Amino acid sequence: MLKRLVWKEHDLYSIQLKNDLYILAQLLHKPYVAFFNIQSNIGDFTDEQLDLIQTEPLGVCCVLKDFIKTCAERKITATYAPNLHIQLPELFISEDPEQWMQRSSIADVARIYNLVHIDPLLGDQGILTNPIQVRDIQNNAPDCWDRYELVGHNTGYELIRRLLLSIQHGQWIDPEKEKRRTGSDPYPLQTLSELWAAGVPRYK
Repeated sequence: MLKRLVWKEHDLYSIQLKNDLYILAQLLHKPYVAFFNIQSNIGDFTDEQLDLIQTEPLGVCCVLKDFIKTCAERKITATYAPNLHIQLPELFISEDPEQWMQRSSIADVARIYNLVHIDPLLGDQGILTNPIQVRDIQNNAPDCWDRYELVGHNTGYELIRRLLLSIQHGQWIDPEKEKRRTGSDPYPLQTLSELWAAGVPRYK
């Protein structure tokens, strides 16, 4: 855990996923973070050549600052080459604004999701304001589920779980998105007890 964190683009942090597993996170324009499937069993990555220029990130998503502060083992201070060409996502999956006002009365399987545009420099303008690019992606553009992130920030054990699953499968995975798309979460490590048993630290 870090005592202090100043968000600075291209800074690199060592994120602890398990007691003996660390991966790299590169800060982008706030609140975007790129996670790399570069692993080490020590937090300072002194045993790695950290040249990310040609390395594609495992995934990019919006992350709360507190996640980095809590789950980062340290800031990487050794010489490294960040990836300066990571494109910030601008299209996101969002619940339908017309349903939002009455969401408590709508079953999960009946909810409509749209593809919306969010300018990275302006940030999320809210479910009622973000301009819709494609309505009802479930019926009109189902491939969007695989290509785009859900609106919102990732944080906590949910993001730790997501990173562990993504590394295990070698691709960017989001259990929450799968749950919203199909109605069920098919992935393991669904409880804190399971995460702790797998070696995930009890973050403070």
